[in-house]
Amino acid sequence: MIKLTDTLEILLYTFLDLIPCLILAILPFRKLLRFSPKRTCLFVCPLFLMVFASRLLTFAGSPFAKLFTVLWIGLYLVFYVITIKTPIYKLLFVLLTILNYGSFKAVIVLWLLRCLSAGTAQRYSLLSSLLLLVVYLFSWPLMYYMMKHQLRPLIDIPDERRYWHFLWLIPATFCLSYYYNLFANGGTAAFSAKGGNVLFAILFNMGALFVTHLMLKLLEECNAKLLLEQENYYLNMQSVQYDNLKLRMEEARRARHDLRQNLSVIQSCLQKKEYQKLSDYIHEYIQTLPPDSPIMYCEDYALNALLVYYENMARDYRIQFKADIRYPAECSICSPDAVILFGNLLENAIEACTRSKANEPFISLCTKSIHNMIVITMDNTCGFSTLQCSDGLFSSKSPRMGIGTVSIRQIAEKYHGTAQFRQENGVFYSSVLLNPDASSNSK
Repeated sequence: MIKLTDTLEILLYTFLDLIPCLILAILPFRKLLRFSPKRTCLFVCPLFLMVFASRLLTFAGSPFAKLFTVLWIGLYLVFYVITIKTPIYKLLFVLLTILNYGSFKAVIVLWLLRCLSAGTAQRYSLLSSLLLLVVYLFSWPLMYYMMKHQLRPLIDIPDERRYWHFLWLIPATFCLSYYYNLFANGGTAAFSAKGGNVLFAILFNMGALFVTHLMLKLLEECNAKLLLEQENYYLNMQSVQYDNLKLRMEEARRARHDLRQNLSVIQSCLQKKEYQKLSDYIHEYIQTLPPDSPIMYCEDYALNALLVYYENMARDYRIQFKADIRYPAECSICSPDAVILFGNLLENAIEACTRSKANEPFISLCTKSIHNMIVITMDNTCGFSTLQCSDGLFSSKSPRMGIGTVSIRQIAEKYHGTAQFRQENGVFYSSVLLNPDASSNSK
């Protein structure tokens, strides 16, 4: 029979043990909670009761204690999935990192308890609660810094989901090694009784934190490099617009220079009364004149430069280009993302049309805003077959994933939208839905 004082001491230890770890667990996903903070706290109650029950069974020496330990770890994951809206790979990464930290502090607390009380104090006592606070004092700030300043900025980036498919295996490997050594030595209490094991736990945990830190730094540098490439792409589009303006000015100057010769031909046709020949010549001459006004598809300078650039490219390749762009003047989509999205769509379309054997290849682009959502559809000629997969389309140039469609999907996911592609009867259909207001509200 467990005494009331023992029950209260176990309750206090469980509270001090669980709540700081829950703070660390939720900290990276603070912007991704499905519910309000108050409602999220309600889900903590079943988890707390399960941990408390496992501690009671452990104290009483029940054979079901290990089963309850496995159950509350599973309940921890369920709590994550229910309360946080993010891929499970990121949840597993944080959960396994927290479990490693939990095993480490349990070993240190038991070792300190054994040293200070010469093995006479109970595992869950006021002294053990005090020692737990001391361990938190030296270790918790480091974990807090890692979760808030290193992990949370990477969690908020939805474009790197492909990395998280494998990154969670790093803390999983350390977690399995931890639990294997704990249970192989008779449990946490028996493991912490040997000084060599405690030294191993300290070095092992330092190694796990160092590997995690190194991996997060590499991922941060990768994201910084990707952002720099996007900014360079944005600057290149501005340069393209300036080059187009310069080209238009040179074409206009050349046209004025050639006007005298063309007037001479026109005058000759009038004197000879060759009106049909004159009409054909004038029609042919008009086709060579540059546009008399700059093309404005939208008010976004960089995006408009991109559209004009690909329109000129389509004209050079004799591709019919139609664009109905109703892009909102004030939009939550950052300009570099819009440039990358439309650039990949149009680049793939230009390539498909140039490789097609159709007599009249075409590109038809339509963009409009519906209920604060942006809908982008594009149809283009495509004479070769494409293979669909879960994340995009396989490239027709090599046996790998098409980078363009993957980038389009990632930007669509960033703005809480979708991207779909299909091919039918020699035409490739692309459709992208963006919900920028949902993305801004989630912040």
